[in-house]
Amino acid sequence: MSSKRPQYWKPEDEQISDKDKFVSKMKKDPFIPIGFAGLLGAIGYGVYAYKTRGPAMTTSRYLMRLRVIAQSMVVGSIVVGVGVSQFGAKDKQ
Repeated sequence: MSSKRPQYWKPEDEQISDKDKFVSKMKKDPFIPIGFAGLLGAIGYGVYAYKTRGPAMTTSRYLMRLRVIAQSMVVGSIVVGVGVSQFGAKDKQ
């Protein structure tokens, strides 16, 4: 048996915690967590609005409206992220 460790193994003091991984990924792509937060906000708003909706709005109409709001939050975040990365790439040249 070999005493060599696998290449992916790191000693305990060199291992990266999950929090550090999450923070580094947020720094690399900051608009993904922002889009996810917008999605959660839209869902929270949707739950509140569903509870307080009037009898005139059917459930299917309401859910369709909520889906459009949630998708627009995520797509908007992606568009802003792409725009920022494009302008950031021009600054580096």
